[in-house]
Formats: sequence, structure tokens, C-alpha cells
Amino acid sequence: MAEPRLIHDYRATLARRLPQAIVDELIDGLEQTYQHHLDTGLAPDAAAQAAVDEFGDPDSLIGLFAADAPARRAARLLLCTGPLVGGCWITLLITVRAWDWTVPTAGRAGAAALLATVIALLVVAASTGSYRRAQQAATIACLGLITLDATLTAAMLLPTAAHGWLMALVTAGCMRITFAARTLRRVYAH
Repeated sequence: MAEPRLIHDYRATLARRLPQAIVDELIDGLEQTYQHHLDTGLAPDAAAQAAVDEFGDPDSLIGLFAADAPARRAARLLLCTGPLVGGCWITLLITVRAWDWTVPTAGRAGAAALLATVIALLVVAASTGSYRRAQQAATIACLGLITLDATLTAAMLLPTAAHGWLMALVTAGCMRITFAARTLRRVYAH
């Protein structure tokens, strides 16, 4: 039996804005509801309309999924913990007099630009109403955080190996690298 146009359009709307696994699950439920209405004696178009009415407006449904997207939750957590981890890095950089290091100006500017970009992307991921936009922004932000934290960790270990307390502060960066990598896996598991 051919899928009614209303259900086909509903599927297309969901597919444009949600991951395929979520769309498949939602459409399975919609098709079961449609079949239930057919079994009660409704005509195909009326059964399709009744099923869509039960499921609600696709934009509202998409909004519910976007509001609870794993990428949004991860971005919010990273934004909340960012000042604490950033404060640790700043304290450590001041303590080891990082301004005396022979790092090219372009390297410092690049790191600052990457940090600003990461923060902007996390804000987008945390606040957007689009599931896919949140997923994309959080992915790029997590990759940027991994790059920043790995670079800072390596830079700190080389000139300051004599400081035993350094490892406690560097651990925060390593934890964030792990969290960002795990977040990427969770974001794409849905």
C-alpha cells in the first residue's frame, strides 16, 4: 500500500531536521497509529490526518528533540565548566611565566582565535533550536577544545616538568579532552 501524502510530507519534514535513527523511530509510531485508524474503518486520508493529529505538528516535535539534544547538554556543561578550567590554565601560565616562552605571535593569536571560536560554537550549540546545527557546532567545538587542551598540556609538560603540582592542573585539561571525545561519540550515537 502506498504511503499517504500527508505521512510522506511529515517524514520529509522530520528527515530534513533530525538524525535518521530518530526519524525512523517516529515514523514507525506514526505508521502504527495510521494503521490503527485504518483498522477502525477510517478512509486512508482520514486515517493519515488522525495519525498526524495525534503526533502533533512536526515542527513542535522537532523542537522537543532539539531542546534535549545531547549536543546542547554537552555544550552547556562545557560552557559552565569552561571558566573553571580556563582559570586553572591562566593560573598555571602565570605561575610558569608563559610570556617568556618563545612562542611566535601567530601561535598565540591562533590559540586565542581558536578559543574564541570554540566559545562561540558552544554558545550556538547550547542555544540553537536546530538539532543538526547543535550537533555540528558542538562537534567542531569539541574538536577545537581537544586541540587546545592537548596543545596546552604538551606545552606545559615540556618547560615545567620540575613542578610536581602541575599534574593536578593539567588533569583538568585531560579530563576535558576525554569529555569532549566522549561527547562526540554520544552526539553521533543518536
